[in-house]
Amino acid sequence: MADKELLTILKSIGEKVKGKELTFKRNSRIFFDILESNNNSFKEFKEKIRIEWEQFKIKNQNRIIKKTYSTFFFKYFHDYFKFYLQNFCGFDTNSLDLTIKEKISDDQLFLEYSYSLSLEEQEYFKEFNEAFSNGTNGVASPIGYLYLVVAILGVNLRRLLKEQFYIVLDGAILKNGENKNTLKFLVVIKNSHDELFDNYYYMYLYYFLKYFKDVPKPYFEKLLEGREKVYKIALDEYSSAKDKLVDLLYYFYKKCNLLQNISPLLDFLNFVCSRVEDSVFPKLDIIKKEFLQNFDYTDEKKNSLLRIFDTIDKKATLYSTFQSNNLPSQKAQFNLFLLYTKYFFGSGSLEALEVGDLLFLPEDFKIALNRTNKKLDNVINANTIKDIQEFFDNFSIISNSENPNLFFQIIFNKDISQINYDFFRAFLNSINTSIKRLIDTENKILEENPINEPLTFKLVVDHICRMLYVLIDKIFIRKLPGQASKNFIDPRSRYVGRNIALRVLELFMFSDFNVSDDVWPDVIISLNKDTLLKDLKNYQIEIPEKHFYQYEDFDRFLITFNFLSSKNLVFEEWLISGIIIPINNFILKIRNLIEESGKKSEAHEVLRQYFINKTKEIEDIQDLEFICRQISVIWEDLS
Repeated sequence: MADKELLTILKSIGEKVKGKELTFKRNSRIFFDILESNNNSFKEFKEKIRIEWEQFKIKNQNRIIKKTYSTFFFKYFHDYFKFYLQNFCGFDTNSLDLTIKEKISDDQLFLEYSYSLSLEEQEYFKEFNEAFSNGTNGVASPIGYLYLVVAILGVNLRRLLKEQFYIVLDGAILKNGENKNTLKFLVVIKNSHDELFDNYYYMYLYYFLKYFKDVPKPYFEKLLEGREKVYKIALDEYSSAKDKLVDLLYYFYKKCNLLQNISPLLDFLNFVCSRVEDSVFPKLDIIKKEFLQNFDYTDEKKNSLLRIFDTIDKKATLYSTFQSNNLPSQKAQFNLFLLYTKYFFGSGSLEALEVGDLLFLPEDFKIALNRTNKKLDNVINANTIKDIQEFFDNFSIISNSENPNLFFQIIFNKDISQINYDFFRAFLNSINTSIKRLIDTENKILEENPINEPLTFKLVVDHICRMLYVLIDKIFIRKLPGQASKNFIDPRSRYVGRNIALRVLELFMFSDFNVSDDVWPDVIISLNKDTLLKDLKNYQIEIPEKHFYQYEDFDRFLITFNFLSSKNLVFEEWLISGIIIPINNFILKIRNLIEESGKKSEAHEVLRQYFINKTKEIEDIQDLEFICRQISVIWEDLS
């Protein structure tokens, strides 16, 4: 019965979204309508919860130590969740298992689940996914649908209980292979920290609006007050930070192990380690002397753990460099594209890709390239990579174009942001794969000494989290934040007491914004876009859309960093299929057109006409002639 209900819901969403972009935002509105159509049943469900909450609060009045929503949900949430999934979402809860339930603190609860998708459910989601061109982004997947229904349950419960908490699907993985129909996921119930995030938004907005004229002084004063409140919250919370750090790092430990992936830790690790670089303490020395010496491990095992930490740190630094450039505008997205393509193709050397340390998995690249070349008429060789490198050198000219996406649609048949999203998914997959292989390599060294127990992914994640705790404690935590200033090279400006308190507070924000802190301002402002534009309308101030992430961007953030599937390509494979082949095909296409034209047309004329034939919109681009002259340098010897 539940299977048929699921099919009905998916069809309803599909019909109402037909011809539009599929996003979580749009899906949520439709699903709210579906719940309202079950008006009496859903009202009765909510009323039952309300009554039990009121009874809980009455009992709470007589308790010496007051209990919070986390205690309430520890007792009741699983039953609510099962009923909701079965009766309103189309899931068969006979296939649902609650594997772990943990009350972490007064305001945090973890529930780990496993759900076995039936063959019928798999088929329904396959059809739903195939109905949308962007289905591969994950919005139309079983995980995407589950995220949606959990989020909507959370919104309803928050309104019903009138408490400050969020309920989120904070990680999910669809297991392939023997258990290909098994969905494992983590539901987190946690404090929403409304006051902090409201004022954090004001703080970022204060700096953002300085670039716009005519913002009235009283509005700025309100934002400035918000900034000062953030510092006050940071200073007030500082004394309890050390105890709460254990819960924060346990959250990362849980998420990494659920996903069997190191990626949830990367931005957080980079944030911590880059601050340690600003301190007077050598990073690896702290780990050696204040962490590893507490274990009776052999020197080989200690050195293995150090090498793994150092490798993850370096990979996190590179990843965060790319992630920090993942900003909303087309121009920013194009600059991000140029950043990583020039990093990997800058030398113009195929050898650097196949045997150097440029890629995390060079052997995988070599194998994938050999496999691909067997299917191609024009094989990819050293000259191909040189041509691509030269092409990218000249392609940077379109950064001055008002619409770089037009060129990407022609060459890649994708928007820039979609290509960058594909890049991040594949890049993170390669980082994780390389770390797991490094663990295997280190185990081969360790097994030479029978005393050594082998390293596991779980143990490594555990130790990385503990190492981060030691680093944070060493440089940031003292009785008062001002006392920690002496730990830094720059104690009188960047690392005065209140700035240290703010950095410590920001550590905890990574469980809500698990992306580089460099993009937090744009993320937080974009999340509040509707409110901001409404406020500024009163002052006749308009902010261009280029300054905001779109709903599709938030979907990509969410899926990339929280939901995984073993079907994802590693970066070395994606580099071939996603970049090298489309660029090479484009280069060869233009080369053939130039040869066909003989001496009748210059290379830039052929290129310009090719672009116009693909889309008339491109004619409106200012300086198209100049752009084509710059890009066409690679073909000049043919014309």
